[in-house]
Amino acid sequence: MFNTLKKRVRGLTFLLSHPKQVRWLITREVRFGQRSRSRRGWVEWQKYDAQLHISMMHENAEMLSSSILNSARIEVFSSMVNCLGNGLNVLDVGCGDGAISKPISKMGNDVVSMELPGVANLARFYQVQSVVAGDAEQLAFNSESFNVVLASEVVEHMWNPQDFINEAYRVLKPNGYLIVETPEGEESLNYDSHRHFFTVESLKQMVASRFAVCEVERLEKTGRAQTPTIILMLRKSLTTEK
Repeated sequence: MFNTLKKRVRGLTFLLSHPKQVRWLITREVRFGQRSRSRRGWVEWQKYDAQLHISMMHENAEMLSSSILNSARIEVFSSMVNCLGNGLNVLDVGCGDGAISKPISKMGNDVVSMELPGVANLARFYQVQSVVAGDAEQLAFNSESFNVVLASEVVEHMWNPQDFINEAYRVLKPNGYLIVETPEGEESLNYDSHRHFFTVESLKQMVASRFAVCEVERLEKTGRAQTPTIILMLRKSLTTEK
């Protein structure tokens, strides 16, 4: 109980010294107070939150560029894709400001970056190339279009992550790869834009009928990150359970 009280006092102190955050909280509750009751409401909330998040990242670009966690994340994704070769067709789902897709593209791959409608324009503003607007749970691409699908800090935000897993399977070429990153553990739900939390085991269970696990990386929590981060490299199975 004492720890809970301490958290609440810290939270109140933070809000009193950050009026911009107070305005954001008021807007959130007025416009999106019912966000958890329907998929449509949840998606609209995600659009709003993603726009704020991308803008915040660029307001604090120097801090992010020196972030140990951010650098490690980019390094792991780059290394995993690099071991598959180059000249790959890659889909970066929930690309944000392009932190992952930009270095993957520079490695000689053809990267399509995707964001939610309304958020995609902001990604283009920050020079993310080949950005399309779309819904990760209903991918508007032909089957077997990509060698690799990337999902960095995306599945925890989705209304139904299993729909995305099924769609990623569909758009991947035979023996294609899905690379998923997400915060690890229930503390991930401390972020109010997160609807789900995952562990390595729960992720493995969710993808088991469609993907084989090739590699697992864990990045320990640092700085403002409240949880460790897990990154799983998954290979599309040629046969699936019915």
